[in-house]
Amino acid sequence: MLAHIGPDVLVTYERSGGFAGIHQKVTVDRSGTALVNDEKVAVGAEEMRGLEDALSRVVTTGSSSAGCQVADHFTYTLTYRGHRATRCWLPSDWRDAVERLEALTGR
Repeated sequence: MLAHIGPDVLVTYERSGGFAGIHQKVTVDRSGTALVNDEKVAVGAEEMRGLEDALSRVVTTGSSSAGCQVADHFTYTLTYRGHRATRCWLPSDWRDAVERLEALTGR
């Protein structure tokens, strides 16, 4: 069974907060299977290449509390290549990867 952590995991992404207090979690393993809020979703080969390309451009690997002083803010956490960073303001180098990961939650 696919887990949120382990050697086969490519990336884990979480978004939480907002006015409604949402919590989304997406984990993608290297074989092209995603666990979206504990439900399996297949990720096609082209989607995987796009995600891997977007992730290769992620250089912001440290956490920051900037932007957390706003009421009902979202918190974004990205775990990739041994780094786990949490941000309240989405870094521009995360944007493409996050958009691809959030698209998986709509399935």
